[in-house]
Amino acid sequence: MLYFLQISDLPPMTKIKEENREPTYIGYARVSTAEQSVQMQIDALLKFGVKKKDIYHENMSGVKKNRPQLQAAMRRLRKGDVLVVWKLDRVARSINNLLELMKDLEDRGIKFRSITEGVETETPTGRLILVVMGALAQFERDLIVERTRAGVAAAKERGVKFGAKKTLSDDHMPKIWKMVREEGISQKEVAKKYKVSAQTIWRRLKEYESNK
Repeated sequence: MLYFLQISDLPPMTKIKEENREPTYIGYARVSTAEQSVQMQIDALLKFGVKKKDIYHENMSGVKKNRPQLQAAMRRLRKGDVLVVWKLDRVARSINNLLELMKDLEDRGIKFRSITEGVETETPTGRLILVVMGALAQFERDLIVERTRAGVAAAKERGVKFGAKKTLSDDHMPKIWKMVREEGISQKEVAKKYKVSAQTIWRRLKEYESNK
């Protein structure tokens, strides 16, 4: 029995082209100030094999989340491509930010190379480095939580009270109660005198009378 291959049986041409095309090296370079030169990073990227037309660079602080050239490079990347940087801190603001970036690249099937640190996400060593970084990030978060708890506990032992301070102290309440309940002064006028809201006067009076 003869079987004739139909056009519908063939995979889309765009898919064939994507699977067969050579991966593109996309480079990203950054310096923090206008006084610094990005040329050293560009030279390193060119030496690595990134073409000049595929290098995105900008003068911008690493703490800024919105970096137009980095976003342009990320949009340009396709499955199988490689994002290349001179150093890890050129592309990430923190370890957590780096791990988020690596997760995004992995989900999109994009590889990553850092020339200085020798990180290559497609190698076991490169993946191990990222795992260690993730563990260090979690360790740092745990230490911060632990130090915060220890600090709060020590402060409580010294008598430090936490929480919002009352805008009206308990010492004020007998006089305020007398002004409102006995002298007939409106809560709005009393609030104006003590520079608080009428709602605060009403609430504190209610508390005062319930404990009286």
